[in-house]
Amino acid sequence: MLIHPGSRGAQVTRLQRELKAAGCNPGTVDGDFGAHTRAAVVAYQRRHHLVADGLVGPKTWHALMTDGFEPGGQRAPAHHPAPPAVHHPGAPSDHGSKVQRMLDEARRHLGFHEGSGNRNPFSHFFGRPSEAWCADFVSYCATKAGLRLNTASAQGVADALVARGTWKGRHDPQPGDALTFRWDGSHGWADHVGLVEKVFRRNGQLYVQTIEGNSSDQVRRKVYPAFSSAINGYGRLS
Repeated sequence: MLIHPGSRGAQVTRLQRELKAAGCNPGTVDGDFGAHTRAAVVAYQRRHHLVADGLVGPKTWHALMTDGFEPGGQRAPAHHPAPPAVHHPGAPSDHGSKVQRMLDEARRHLGFHEGSGNRNPFSHFFGRPSEAWCADFVSYCATKAGLRLNTASAQGVADALVARGTWKGRHDPQPGDALTFRWDGSHGWADHVGLVEKVFRRNGQLYVQTIEGNSSDQVRRKVYPAFSSAINGYGRLS
């Protein structure tokens, strides 16, 4: 598979979202590989010591799918210790708590990759057809832990937490929060949702480590600046 300037469609949209999450702004996420997307690809390739030709072939795709978006765009060495978590008053510390069980459930599915046509067990659990399943994954993990959530859309997660009075907006991220994304940075209708696994500081900046379903068709860990323009906000599920 090779994606290049002039390409259009779902794979370009996926590419643009990955670039934006990695801190290389491709402009509008519109499925159109234009000049801004090419510039973002070249920036990403240079950062990852790839041939900076603006063409997205197997090596660039592999880097995008496995980088986890570590801060500064550098992958941590395999032996690199996990950064210390930021502990908040009230953050889950009891391993028997519902929040901890939710995160443990999410970790169990790391590496899961959907089948053809969005086939996945998380949507099936709720009796829904195969579909874009980021919200189904969050709902599944929460339900398995004894928390109430059942929605098929990222915006639906935010709306449910607003209705409960536990939506916090763009501040105070804590482990176990749901977080929603709008990839173009406009903070409009949410495109995607995941779970905050860890909150930590590095080089004076706050970051969140997440577990997300339907992230490039699989369950993955990602890392973002806590107040990235792509993040709409945070909400407490417990």
